[in-house]
Amino acid sequence: MTIVESLSFIFVVMDEEVKELIVRRRKQILVHSYIYYELNESLIDDYTWSEWAKELYDLQTHYPEESKNTFLYDEFKDFDYSTGAGLDYFKPWVISKAKMLLDYVKRRKE
Repeated sequence: MTIVESLSFIFVVMDEEVKELIVRRRKQILVHSYIYYELNESLIDDYTWSEWAKELYDLQTHYPEESKNTFLYDEFKDFDYSTGAGLDYFKPWVISKAKMLLDYVKRRKE
């Protein structure tokens, strides 16, 4: 493998890792926003949510093309990391995941 091929491979891997992190943060923010705003519960503290939100904002700002080519782009294209209240978290998979997480935490406490 030449140096150019090696560098190309590294950039492809980094690109995929950035996309995966963007998607993970988007999902986490939606699920935990639903838990907080709709179910009046919280599984993470405000600081953690804010860190995830700021990280997502930074990723979307620094990697706009990767951001556009990932899951949930339309929901987060104008996200400014200040709140999750205006996000569209009324998706069946978000609600299901939120309830699953709450049930899991409840069972662990028993």
